[in-house]
Amino acid sequence: MGITRRLAILSACLAVTSAACTCAVWAQDFKVTLLGTGTPFPVPDRFGAATLVEAGKERLLFDVGRGATIRLNQIGVPMGTLNAVFLTHFHSDHTSGIPDLWLTGWIGRYYGNRQSPFRVIGPKGTVSLMQNLERAYADDIRIRYADEKNPMEGVAIAASEYASDGVV
Repeated sequence: MGITRRLAILSACLAVTSAACTCAVWAQDFKVTLLGTGTPFPVPDRFGAATLVEAGKERLLFDVGRGATIRLNQIGVPMGTLNAVFLTHFHSDHTSGIPDLWLTGWIGRYYGNRQSPFRVIGPKGTVSLMQNLERAYADDIRIRYADEKNPMEGVAIAASEYASDGVV
């Protein structure tokens, strides 16, 4: 997927989440942080693709490459405070951090503490991806719930898909 398509998706999503803001407030409350801009090549100074967009009270993460949770913690953004994750496509360097973000964000600590379902929006195949991750990590969820009593709402997944380019 080209950069133009990714920017179009990003722009469309931001338009939806910030429609209620006035231009002056919107400009003041809009921040984009590149958490990772790397490739699949495993180097310690460039993490995988992940972009945090903060618009008003919305915190949206676009792609979840390797190291996204570390970068969020470094800038003081608790994983449990993200409103939604948007997947641009299914290359591994854009998705390999999903289990870490989903499960670590559920842990009842300052860096996680998610109390509502993990919302993921992506292309066709996103629902299947997330269902398979739920199956893969079912034992981890069961054990953590038994040991730590984290709320099950925080590990639930709310996945949805878009079928074509346009407003999400």
